[in-house]
Amino acid sequence: MTKLDELWDHRDVSRPLVVLDGMGGVGKTAVATHWLHLRRAGFPDGLLYANLSEADGSPVTPEDALHGFLTSLGLPAAEVPTGPGRRSAMFRAFTAERHLAILLDDAVSAAQVRALLPATSSVLVVVTSRRRLAGLGIDDATLITVEPLEPDASAELLRETIGRERLSAEPAAADLIIAACGGLPLALGVVAARLRARPLRRLEREANSYVRHLETADAVPEDVRDVQAVFDASYAELPGGAARLYRVCGLHPGPEVALETLADVLGFPLERIEDDVEALVGSNLLADADADRVTQHELLRRDARSRAEREDSSSDRRAIARGFVRWYLARAQLADTVIHPHRQRFAQPDTAGSPTFGNRASALAWWRRELSTLRAAFAEADRNQWDEETWKFCEASWGFFLHHRDYEPWLSMNTAGVAAARRCAKPLVEARLRSQLAFAYAKLHRYDEAVSQNMTALRLSEQEGDGQTRATALSQLGRATRGQGDLPGALGFYRQSVALHEQLGNRRGVALGRRRCGEVLSELGQTGEASIELEASASLMDELGDANQHARAVMALADIRERDGRPGTAIEMLSAALAVVERLDSPYYTAEILASLGRIEGRHGRDEEARNHLARARELYARTRDPQATANDGE
Repeated sequence: MTKLDELWDHRDVSRPLVVLDGMGGVGKTAVATHWLHLRRAGFPDGLLYANLSEADGSPVTPEDALHGFLTSLGLPAAEVPTGPGRRSAMFRAFTAERHLAILLDDAVSAAQVRALLPATSSVLVVVTSRRRLAGLGIDDATLITVEPLEPDASAELLRETIGRERLSAEPAAADLIIAACGGLPLALGVVAARLRARPLRRLEREANSYVRHLETADAVPEDVRDVQAVFDASYAELPGGAARLYRVCGLHPGPEVALETLADVLGFPLERIEDDVEALVGSNLLADADADRVTQHELLRRDARSRAEREDSSSDRRAIARGFVRWYLARAQLADTVIHPHRQRFAQPDTAGSPTFGNRASALAWWRRELSTLRAAFAEADRNQWDEETWKFCEASWGFFLHHRDYEPWLSMNTAGVAAARRCAKPLVEARLRSQLAFAYAKLHRYDEAVSQNMTALRLSEQEGDGQTRATALSQLGRATRGQGDLPGALGFYRQSVALHEQLGNRRGVALGRRRCGEVLSELGQTGEASIELEASASLMDELGDANQHARAVMALADIRERDGRPGTAIEMLSAALAVVERLDSPYYTAEILASLGRIEGRHGRDEEARNHLARARELYARTRDPQATANDGE
């Protein structure tokens, strides 16, 4: 209500007309009446109220509303003139010297409101509407969109109704209710009233029941239908194209979507999408986000999905859902080629008609922004057993995962990808995804599972006679064996991998393998041989233009330089490597180098620098949720 207070404080210099809009059920009328009640002393001549929508949603005529106002102001009904013009003139005359507030509730149009405005600044007019009555801007109206309640405010509303103890006794169920109601006071009020009427009912049971009612159109209790009715009223007024787009947005895998995405998936001109979006935003069924994007409230998404299930054929819904999945997959593949350009891929992105990412930073920024939607698109592909899309998502996610570790979703995703590749009869893809699984298992110290996945990947690669896949499996076996403490065994696997990469002419594979050999040799105390391997790896990565892996080889060399009694050289090497990796926008690898630098500084009297670098490392590790803050056995 801050904006209403500001309007009140400046009422002498601005027209006292305010419009509260927002989605149905968000509490516009409640906000207006509560604020007017708090300010009632400022309206000594009273408050006038008119509901400007009939029960069936049709608009009340200004002529009828003015009749009610005039009689409320004391004019006998028999003396009320006929015709909107005469009634409006008399209304303005009656209000000219009065200090009133007028609440015009559930207005349908700017024209409807404009006919009811007094001609004096001594009367405050508050309008509520599900529509954005932007046309009243020319009348100097202050336009305010009422937003859903934040979770804390939603919880407080429930506490006031059902009691703090009852809410605190079942915090998880309370959170589910708050999430299901989406911050809509109308929905929260319905649930609170149901719980207050049944004091012995558990919140968990009510939460599950309410969520179930939201997801079905059958046998819904009357009070829950009250929430649905506000959406029905808004939806009923939409033109056909906007109604269709509303349902399509409900099938989108995330709440926020670009107009470009909608146009591509539907095969419509962007101008048509813009017109339909304009209608939906005007009805508060979509909201503007930035950069030609719109967002849909979660309760509206549920409503839109439910309407799609009732009004659209299953084949149409399936085609739209798969269209979204393929759209995001294609962009994910393009982004991955920029984030991790050196990797060989089984699936090549379809670049036809797709914009390219200008640089690695823009690809990473896109991925971060769309991460929840990408995961939801993957889940849609997996749920429908769209196997080609499922395994391709796993492959395309590798580059982002390396720099932003999130292990549990990654394990779940790649487990599903392995099953999809097997159903597609793609053994080499299956081997690749098993190696990805093994990488994550090893980083989580689940070495037995890592070995099991790698052995299967090795068997598949040998069965198919694919040297590249075999080399990858051998390298991953080296990682797991190293984690188990068998350094000679790990060195053997790494050297086999290097030899295979040399036969295949894969220079990056050779460089990666030699770095890993160098790291193991260093752990074994063979620092001279380790330096040779690491220097060769760093040189080759520099030639290949892989700045990140060059920096990681340098990091391992710095460890040897410190042990050789040259900590200053080690710190200089790590500082240079840090500058390179920071430019690459790689939180995980930046944290690795910061941690290594901080540890060396701490051991050699540079305490303040060590504290700063280790603190930054902890912050980045926490952001990436990586459990191995000191591991040096990355990609």
